[in-house]
Amino acid sequence: MNAAQGFAVIDTETTGILPGYRHRIAEIAVVQLDSRGDVTGEWSTLVNPGRDLGPQAIHGIRAVDVRRAPRFEQIAGDFVESVRGRVVVAHNWQFDAMHLDAEFDRMGLANPFHSRAGLCTMRAAGFAVPGSGRSLIECCSAIGLTDLQWHTARDDAMAAALLLRDMLARYPTSVRVTKEHLDTASWEWPNLPRELVSTVHRTPVGHVEPHFLARLVGRLPHDDEPEVDAYFAMLDDALLDRQISASEADALLEVAHELGMDKAQALATHHTYLRDLARAAWADGVATREERRDLETVAIALGLDPGEVESVLAEERTSDAPTTSSAGLVLRPGDRIVLTGDMKLARAEIVGRATAAGLRVTGTPSSKTRVVAAADPDSLSGKAKKARQLGVPIVGEDFFLRALDDLSLPN
Repeated sequence: MNAAQGFAVIDTETTGILPGYRHRIAEIAVVQLDSRGDVTGEWSTLVNPGRDLGPQAIHGIRAVDVRRAPRFEQIAGDFVESVRGRVVVAHNWQFDAMHLDAEFDRMGLANPFHSRAGLCTMRAAGFAVPGSGRSLIECCSAIGLTDLQWHTARDDAMAAALLLRDMLARYPTSVRVTKEHLDTASWEWPNLPRELVSTVHRTPVGHVEPHFLARLVGRLPHDDEPEVDAYFAMLDDALLDRQISASEADALLEVAHELGMDKAQALATHHTYLRDLARAAWADGVATREERRDLETVAIALGLDPGEVESVLAEERTSDAPTTSSAGLVLRPGDRIVLTGDMKLARAEIVGRATAAGLRVTGTPSSKTRVVAAADPDSLSGKAKKARQLGVPIVGEDFFLRALDDLSLPN
């Protein structure tokens, strides 16, 4: 492998198939190998694509993670350094090449990533083991590589690297390095800034984030008790779907800081909010099992002990204080709603059900929009960004569909 330092095996997870449809890289990884195929290093990060994440059920990336990730232009220098002087490799190279080319093109940078610039392990496996299939899992299984991790960029890049190592040893003619590969390895990149930002990775499965109130300081100096109406109003919007997304938590913290609220005051406000909902549950003289479960869900979202719900209900049963808190998302015929993201249910079916129930499905949020239903409540889509600017609440798909079912039920 003349004039190359080894291999750089690349994998990307993207928001969709074609960059021409504004799809972007959402995660990228590079595994470095020496000329024998031994792993010598690796680098990976999530990438903020600046748009919705597309088929999240496939790649498993959550908006709550990529919203704090760097943009591609912020990690381009680190990526270039990880592939510089190496033969680039990918499983289905043409797919990764067109997305890399599109990202560098957006930066106005020439790059060597064309369809023949890299070694493709998918094509190589087809020559080495005819009938092995095309997917990375099928190709690895065909040569006995099992018990691997899949479907993060890092895991897929590592699997492709092990596949390449095996073929270098057993089927070297299928992974012969070409002049075009070497031309790419010797590409003269400009000096791009490196280590501008830290890499960001997926939240581990089972990890539980501390409640957002933990980020409020214990006590802030102020002269008067804060006016909390704005905080209550934001809680109403955030709790429409009975959960507080990361974006909503950040907005609540911002309001709390602006109002001079400390952690103790925020907790007291949350207790007041729960009591308000308890009085609403008693409005018809009966607190049903469903209403009790709803109060427990709200208590958990507010960082309170759900075991307190029964005592709060008992204390508020005979209260004549007014109630103003939201009972959750209630849709009414004529409400305007907006959909965003790659939903689990087909978009056409959701639109059909919403229209049949009397809702108006519009293409973009406005001040008259009742709610935006999102595949991911922390969505980075343009619609979600505009909704947050306008103060339009965003709820998840599942909760929206439950509210839609309630609207569709006969009186």
